[in-house]
Amino acid sequence: MAVYIVENTLKPLSLVNTMSSTTNVQNLLTNVFRPRYTYNTLTSNYQTKLEIANVDTVSANTVTAYAANIGDASGNVYVGVGAGNDRSMLTASSNTTDTFLGTGAGSATCNVKNSVFLGYRAGASVSNASNSISIGANTPNGGNSNIYIGCATGIATGSNNIFLGPGITNGGVSVSNTLLVGSGTKTAIIGDLTNNRIGINMSTMSDPSTNIVFDVNGYSRISGPSSNGGLGININPGVYTLDVNGNMRVSDGWGSLILTHDANSNASLTFSNVRSANCNATIQSTTGFTSSSNTIRITNGSSSTIGVLKKGTIIVHATDSIASSSNTVGATIICSEITVPTMYIVARYNGGTAQLLFPPGGNIGLSNQGTTTTYSYSITYFPSP
Repeated sequence: MAVYIVENTLKPLSLVNTMSSTTNVQNLLTNVFRPRYTYNTLTSNYQTKLEIANVDTVSANTVTAYAANIGDASGNVYVGVGAGNDRSMLTASSNTTDTFLGTGAGSATCNVKNSVFLGYRAGASVSNASNSISIGANTPNGGNSNIYIGCATGIATGSNNIFLGPGITNGGVSVSNTLLVGSGTKTAIIGDLTNNRIGINMSTMSDPSTNIVFDVNGYSRISGPSSNGGLGININPGVYTLDVNGNMRVSDGWGSLILTHDANSNASLTFSNVRSANCNATIQSTTGFTSSSNTIRITNGSSSTIGVLKKGTIIVHATDSIASSSNTVGATIICSEITVPTMYIVARYNGGTAQLLFPPGGNIGLSNQGTTTTYSYSITYFPSP
């Protein structure tokens, strides 16, 4: 039964009754339009207000209201033509505390709880879902605790997913605990939310057993003000463009360079060939190699150990505190074994001699046969397998 309001003016009941002579219509109108008197404390008088109740459908071009209390007994809010389920299906659908906004949003849903679907047919025909959000036209959303934002973005099953971008569907394959950011089949960012891992420009994440938490496929650039950005690995970047705290390996697929240390905390730099045993690993420098220097004071007629012999090529250099050319000793030896026969490399020193010693015990020694003095020395190792 329709009720008409002519020229936006409510006619007296006696005039409206002229529309029909039936008693049922008169009784219906009195149940629809209910006058209510409210005392106004500012003007100290009663004001008449009108309550409208028992109306199933209202057709209007514009509705202006202070507040609209919308919702069913189960806390669901359906706004939009065909949004949610028909009133006759509210109990059977078992939906609770949902918000569906848009034409057909959440239509034909069943057992959906604590979810928000916004957009044309967002979350339509979803069943057995909870704590999820879908924003965008035709966004499916099955499972629990999903966030899908983008037109036609989402999958019908799976839980704890976050998809951002239009048409992100993972090819229709069900996944859980996954982050996808992109457009359609082009995924810019992929995330493994179970193991807190992120991949860029990758279709799938690497195996979790690799312990890789950040994986980039392609060129990368790190910059800052004036293009002086630094990268720190296991350490905050300092004055270096690249600062690594820990073991380091660099490989071009043919050879590798490994910087690490041994059990005695001695630093080790290794070059190796990884492609063929018939190829050699080489290191080149146009200006030579420089080792950091240490100092030691040796009395007249004494000697001290300054290093150990290792298999490979060893360069040893020592200079006394006077630092004249005649007070320098040096040697390059090749060790095929850990120990070598006793060797003496002699340099003159003020009428005496300074000697580098390579005794069978496997140590490198420095002997002073002149005035007690302080020596600066360096040892550079090029070990071989």
